[in-house]
Amino acid sequence: MRVLSLTVSLSICACLFAHVPGCSSPPPAPQAAPAPAAAQPAGEALVGYDLRRLRPRDEETLAAMFDRLLAQAVADGKRVAVLFSADWCEPCRELETELGNRHKAAEIGDVRFLELKEEDWTAAARMDEFNELRRRWADQVGSYPLLLLLDAEGKRVEEMKQAIERLEAAKIEPTLAHWLADTRPKNSAS
Repeated sequence: MRVLSLTVSLSICACLFAHVPGCSSPPPAPQAAPAPAAAQPAGEALVGYDLRRLRPRDEETLAAMFDRLLAQAVADGKRVAVLFSADWCEPCRELETELGNRHKAAEIGDVRFLELKEEDWTAAARMDEFNELRRRWADQVGSYPLLLLLDAEGKRVEEMKQAIERLEAAKIEPTLAHWLADTRPKNSAS
């Protein structure tokens, strides 16, 4: 079952990141722009993903830490994505490469990623907390990556695997940046 799950995950991540420029290499060093600064709209600024890795702390349970960081992200005006990953997982490594890339602020700037790595919690002998938190959104544990977009209350909005199918059906290239841009609330301004 784990081999099948890993094969499916590999296929999904390959589809998700197959067309992401710079996914397999670091972004190029900044160069002097040949065009005047006014030629690029302010909304076109490139930013990195807002990524926070949750690691065990003696003074705080994982559930309390997650809930605190979710509330902080919401207070900061951010949507939240949660990523469960493992170092041994090839699709997770591909996803981490993408999370090191830069994109238009308008595509990814309003999302904070909360990442949990299996190894951090195994080493601290606290996998029970890791799996308990994961079960808030998925019954199965041990299958990676699990990337979910959450609402302000921490409820599941959509999983990456579902997003790929939906974006492809809508003829939108299924990249992480496109997923985040496509799921942005349309009426965010009051």
